[in-house]
Amino acid sequence: MPGSTLPLPQSPPAPPKPSSSPYPADAFVNRELSWLEFNRRVLEEAQDPTLPLLERVKFLAIFSSNLDEFFMVRVAELKRRIRGGDTTAGPDGLSPAEALSAVADKIHRLVDAQHRCFLEELGPLLAAEGVRVVRPKEVTPEQERFLEDYFRRTLLPVLTPLAIDPGHPFPHLANRALCLLVAVKPVAASVLPHTTLTVVHIPGQVVPRFVPLPGPPGQHAFMLLDDVIRLQLPTLYNGYEILSCHAIRVTRDAELPLERKRTVDLLTSVEAGVRERRMGDAVRLQYDADLPPALLATLVDELELQPDDLYAGTGFTAFSDLFQFYAAVDLPRLKDQPHPARALPAFEGTDIWSAIRSGDVLAHHPYHSFDAVTRFVSDAADDPRVLAIKMTLYRVSPT
Repeated sequence: MPGSTLPLPQSPPAPPKPSSSPYPADAFVNRELSWLEFNRRVLEEAQDPTLPLLERVKFLAIFSSNLDEFFMVRVAELKRRIRGGDTTAGPDGLSPAEALSAVADKIHRLVDAQHRCFLEELGPLLAAEGVRVVRPKEVTPEQERFLEDYFRRTLLPVLTPLAIDPGHPFPHLANRALCLLVAVKPVAASVLPHTTLTVVHIPGQVVPRFVPLPGPPGQHAFMLLDDVIRLQLPTLYNGYEILSCHAIRVTRDAELPLERKRTVDLLTSVEAGVRERRMGDAVRLQYDADLPPALLATLVDELELQPDDLYAGTGFTAFSDLFQFYAAVDLPRLKDQPHPARALPAFEGTDIWSAIRSGDVLAHHPYHSFDAVTRFVSDAADDPRVLAIKMTLYRVSPT
């Protein structure tokens, strides 16, 4: 088992090499800090009391999703430069190490504000509207029976605790995968080897993160998937006493290296790169604030993290899952009124080809209906003069 102490502070970094820019450093804004200012404005939308309540919740999800990508790309790049010994100052005068330190300080303050926004503002407002995230100690007998059945039928078949001991190496924690770190102790003495620490991957890609609970009419009650599993841990760990259970989430470097050789198929390279992204170096650890220090030290050692990479949270981890919460609560009065898309005037009353020949056509989505695109592809598929249809898909929605 790895040691139980946090890593010692590293030696001071080498002085940054001067920037080659002819302009003074105070004429520039660091690009990472500038991006964080943009995301701060997203967070401010969640804090805006004039917006519909569930729209504010969705802005928290957007803020968190943005941060995930920021860590996987921008923070990971800074870490790679530091590991490579790069001390060159950018136009803003900051070396990679100085930029990373400034970024970590700003993100910690933003994340603290995010937690306060949900726990102190949005949570009580949602409860006043009959929408609640129920904690394990708050379940009613009816909800408890429902959860026992839900766990047995839906969750138990897809859960596999992974032991951590001298015979079982520390398991790989996939990028952005939510896990439970469970400390256990055998109830009865045995001469057989046993484990004291395990990991359970939460099947967030298979079942919803917010499990709807039975309740009175007009009420919308949910429980976090990780809390559902917490309630049923004695079933999962038969013969063991549960000492502690905490949620953790690792964010990893998402660099996608591609082979440039002519003999390598591009699609094969992309597929291999996507698989490797799940194995990238860890760049952030999110965890419950009451995680015991010894367990936190184990994670730090195994994931090779620094103190600035640690993000303790209260309430729940992975705010990006609030997208699911937004979709699950069917209360239109707490959401923006939908704006129906407009038809594209250039394509009305004529065939697409004649419209295109008569002049350029601008389709501005989502304000214009996407039917113009599907009609374009459909008409092209039916036209015998069309030899091929090629499209670039970017950020395709899961649905």
